[in-house]
Order: sequence, then C-alpha cells, then structure tokens
Amino acid sequence: MSNYKKAFIWILVPLVYGFLVSKLMIITPFFSQIVFGLFWFWVGMTFANLKISNVKSFLFGNSIWIVSFLLFVWQFLLLDDSNRNMFIAKISQYYMSSFIWFGSQLSSAFSNVLNGTTITLLAYFGMFLVFSFGFITGNIKNK
Repeated sequence: MSNYKKAFIWILVPLVYGFLVSKLMIITPFFSQIVFGLFWFWVGMTFANLKISNVKSFLFGNSIWIVSFLLFVWQFLLLDDSNRNMFIAKISQYYMSSFIWFGSQLSSAFSNVLNGTTITLLAYFGMFLVFSFGFITGNIKNK
C-alpha cells in the first residue's frame, strides 16, 4: 500500500474513533485525550515525511479536519436549531471527539459556564495544534 493511502487511512481514524466512542463510551475522556493526542502528534510527523511539498502535505493531513470544522461551523454557528441537519451535525462532531476533554478543560479554565459549541471549537483548535506540532517536529527531524 502506498504511503499516501496509508496517510489517508490515518486521517480517517479520528472519524471512526469518534463514532465508536459516541456509541460505546468505552474509554475515559482523559485517557482518550492522552492516547489520541500522542497518536495525532505522530500522524502530524508522518505527514511531514510524505514526498510532496510541505504545504500540500499539511493540507492533505488536515483535509478531513478542515471539512469537518467547516461543517461544524455551518451547522452550529450559521444555522439555527430548526434548520440543522442532524446527520451532518453528528458527523462534524465525531471527528474531534477525542479532543473534547481538552476543550472542556480549557473552557472551564476561563468560564464557569460550559457551552458545548465553545468546547467543540476549542477541541478543534487543540486537534489542529497537536497535528501542527507533530508536523513541525517531523520537518525538524527530516533536516
């Protein structure tokens, strides 16, 4: 299997994981955050090693993240509850669900009121940062 096919499979893992966790909830959020944070850092490093330009590799590695994030913004920030498509809303939340613990901890550090949309946006931000740090680390190791 080519490196690009393997890389595509790696970026699908958060979506599959998010779906399974939402249905089964077999792993505690803290443990999930640690394991998935390390995994996502490694995925970022892996994408830095692809034999394409850094910009293309970074965008490829974040392609599903970008689509999922845009779907979330559309469904939860641009539409009201009555116009929301529940299937799209669920899918957009599955992708970053492994980073929900990060989002909730960061949100509670700045506010006594926990807002689901804010927590999810912070989780997306955390996911992006972890991938980015992994990507930068992978580029430094390649030099």
